Formats: sequence, C-alpha cells, structure tokens
Amino acid sequence: MSESAGQVSASLEAVVEKYYDDLLQFIGKRCGSEAVAEEIVQETWVRAKSAPVRIPENPRAYVFRIARNLLTDHYRRNHNAPEPMGRLFYHPAWSSEEDSGPGIVEIDQGPSQEDVAAAHQELRIISKTVETLPTKCRQVFLMYRGEELSMREISEKLDVSVKTVENHIRRAMLECRRSLHKAHSGK
Repeated sequence: MSESAGQVSASLEAVVEKYYDDLLQFIGKRCGSEAVAEEIVQETWVRAKSAPVRIPENPRAYVFRIARNLLTDHYRRNHNAPEPMGRLFYHPAWSSEEDSGPGIVEIDQGPSQEDVAAAHQELRIISKTVETLPTKCRQVFLMYRGEELSMREISEKLDVSVKTVENHIRRAMLECRRSLHKAHSGK
C-alpha cells in the first residue's frame, strides 16, 4: 500500500517512528540479530532526523531504503561479506554414501567468541557514556531504550514536549555513537 506524503507527519523521523516495528522486523529477518536490527533502525531514525530532504512521495519506502542501505554498510564494515551468516549451502561432494539426503551444510549462525567479547566491550562503553549524560537526557534515553516506551509516552510521563524527548534521544544516541567511534578508532 503506497502512502503519499500528505498522509504522514511532516518529518521523516515520524515516519521511522510510525513504522518502527515493521522496520525492526524487516531488518531483523535479514540480519538474524535483534541487537543489530535495533541499532540499524535507531541509525535510520538519526539519518531521517538529519535528512535535508523534503518528504518523498512514498516516505515508507524511503525509510526502508535507508534501513536496508545501513544494513549493507554494517555488513561491509563488520563482516566484509555481502550476505549475513546462517544460510544453507549445498554441494554434491558433501553428501556421504551412507547418507541418502543431499549434502546440505548449515553455517553456524551463532556469534563467535570475538563477536561476543566485542559486544560486551561495546556495551560497557555505551553504559559508561549513558552514565555521563545529563540527568534528564539519561532518564529519557533509558525510558526509550530500556523500558521501550514511545516518545509520546515519555513526553506524557515527564510532561515535556515530544520534540524535547526527540532531542534528548538524539543527543544520547549521538554521544553513544561518538564514544564507540572513539573507542574503535583509538583516538
């Protein structure tokens, strides 16, 4: 179903918020990781927020394209492979004579020990960064990411505007991203 620009809010980040669950499912199916999917959708929101473009004719397709491109970038950066792990591969030489079935080998989808260690390190970096955020910013971010409240729900609970909530979340996410970038670049 195509959605025209007139049927949505005047901002792309509102489109990301509207289709957050759909985006999460879309990216999650492609990468097999809830954590990566959440990161990609959050980055999609940041990109949408800072996009200097008018609302396109089909804003839903536009934000899905942003998310898909970010996932591609993620795999290029982190895996140096065009496809996510966990696919089934067939090779006739892999089937044994005792085995009447075809030679299908499933590639392990589980994270490597290095990936787990890296994820723990990134979590520590993010946790330290969140601790250093101003009180209100940290509170909003934890309600949004930890309690999974919508921006509108946070706005109502804290009696602040949705725009203020958006700004706090954006600031927190940018600070976390800066900290991770700083840690990875060694600067």
